[in-house]
Amino acid sequence: MRILFLHGWTSVPGGVKPTYLKEHGYEIVNPALPDEDFEESVRIAEAEYQTHHPDVIVGSSRGGAVAMNIDSKGTPLVLLCPAWKNWGSATTIKPNTIILHSRQDDVIPFQDSEELLTNSGLPPEKLIEVGDDHRLADEESLEAMLEACFDVCLPEWNDEQKKVLQQEWDGLCYSAAMRWITASKGSDWQVVHGTVFSGELDKRIEHAWCERDDLVVDLAMHPEVRVIDRHSYYRLIQPEVSKRYSVKEALFLSISTGHHGPWDESEELKE
Repeated sequence: MRILFLHGWTSVPGGVKPTYLKEHGYEIVNPALPDEDFEESVRIAEAEYQTHHPDVIVGSSRGGAVAMNIDSKGTPLVLLCPAWKNWGSATTIKPNTIILHSRQDDVIPFQDSEELLTNSGLPPEKLIEVGDDHRLADEESLEAMLEACFDVCLPEWNDEQKKVLQQEWDGLCYSAAMRWITASKGSDWQVVHGTVFSGELDKRIEHAWCERDDLVVDLAMHPEVRVIDRHSYYRLIQPEVSKRYSVKEALFLSISTGHHGPWDESEELKE
């Protein structure tokens, strides 16, 4: 995932927050924005947006105001204590926006973000209260920012996907992976077969999950973490991939073999 990070007033590229995102596997575009010229900052940010086509824009304080004032089309926003009343003319935000703000912020009032939600007709859950100052550089705030960057990019699940995400799939990872791709009604997912380490059995076991771009769905995991970004999944679960199947390939093998996997080489040769 590529993130355009727009820093705040008197800040510089390479600060704590963009560094934290980079350390967690994200590609960061972090231009220098001049303190003395807001319009030039907007121009620079918009040029970087047009060049790099980020998946998410993160704006911190004044950088949040910059993010609100560029033409970012449908790209999601994560705003950190946005200083929208201090700079720029934008007074509303798009629906696919998450705001993080500390109620103890003594630079930009927390109430400014509440007002921004009201202006935009967005629900209260779009504003996450976190941290104990304006910087949002403590561990809890950094983790919340990381999670927001992931959550704001999640697609709107259809009713069938929501149902599948809530079902019990313990010990049924292969069936679960097939169920997910049929519920998703699209060809952009992959069914992935490989191994993961089982702490309970103290050994690696065969496993199946689904991937699309930077997104992993592993229905065998706890319901709260079944949808996870790819970098975190590979860092935490440490899967070893043996085979990737397109939706078409997985459906064909499932029908032709009469089971959901794993499929051996002789079965795959029949494809």
